Amino acid sequence: MHPVALFGAAGYTGVELIKLLSGHPDVRLACAASDGHAGRRVEDLTGRASDLVFVSTEQARAIAADCEVALLAVPPDAAAALAPSLAARVIDLSHAHRATAGAVYGLASLFGGEVAGARLVANPGCYATSVITAAAPLVRHGLVDGDVVVSAGSGVTGAGRSSDEALSLGEMYGEVRAYKVLRHQHVPEIEAALARVGMTAATRVVLTTHLLPVARGIFATLTVRLARRAPTAELVELYRRDYAGDPTVRIARTAEEVSLRRIVGTNLCAVGVASDERHVIVTVAIDNLLKGAAGQAVENLNVMLGLPRTAGLEHLARHA
Repeated sequence: MHPVALFGAAGYTGVELIKLLSGHPDVRLACAASDGHAGRRVEDLTGRASDLVFVSTEQARAIAADCEVALLAVPPDAAAALAPSLAARVIDLSHAHRATAGAVYGLASLFGGEVAGARLVANPGCYATSVITAAAPLVRHGLVDGDVVVSAGSGVTGAGRSSDEALSLGEMYGEVRAYKVLRHQHVPEIEAALARVGMTAATRVVLTTHLLPVARGIFATLTVRLARRAPTAELVELYRRDYAGDPTVRIARTAEEVSLRRIVGTNLCAVGVASDERHVIVTVAIDNLLKGAAGQAVENLNVMLGLPRTAGLEHLARHA
């Protein structure tokens, strides 16, 4: 059993990680750090039987010295301070290291070969995971003419645990609104990853994000002008070929088939494609707390430890 340490264990993503790591066949969760919950039983927060007790960050530092990997589900400033102080290899789920030299960008669907030997892995953002996965085949095959325009919505858990009443599900019920218009922090991350698969500097990603009246999940629609005429059937086959060996990406029969209900609760990314031969519409859905965060971190953990990429994730099933 490979010992791992978890910092930031009491947030939404941290709790998901505890659940996944506690049931992992090849991993032992050595400690779960939360300064606000130190001394409290882990099972009180997760509802899963466990002998673990939350420890402080300082206690976890000492325990992590004997761990193979440390997962950081903490805010960016804390992650930036923690990562260099740990002897263990690190997976950072914040955005602190996504543009840092020496950190490997941990989107295993595209860059898994680099993750295996990494000392520091930057787990991708949730919007970034969905948009990059949906756009990469078009970029790779030179089919993009102009900008990649994205309209995307997230459940309220995407903001993490917050005291902001406006972000509560009760306040969001029956409401949809845009936020961070033309200034979302995931855009440079998306453009940098797509540049690695062939996107030119002339192409930009125009992302408009929305809060949805749901607890979890991300749904995005990409609109792209095609560089050449390509019917739907050709593009669906192209996507299926590109992701044929990926156990976490599912190419839907139609763009309309992709939905949050079919994907929330899983570590899958569902993608659908439709074309009028001049423009292509790509729909994509993920669970923001799983494929967009904790599940993807476990994928990266598995790759780093030389385990099957979906180890500890096979039991996941959609919520509805």
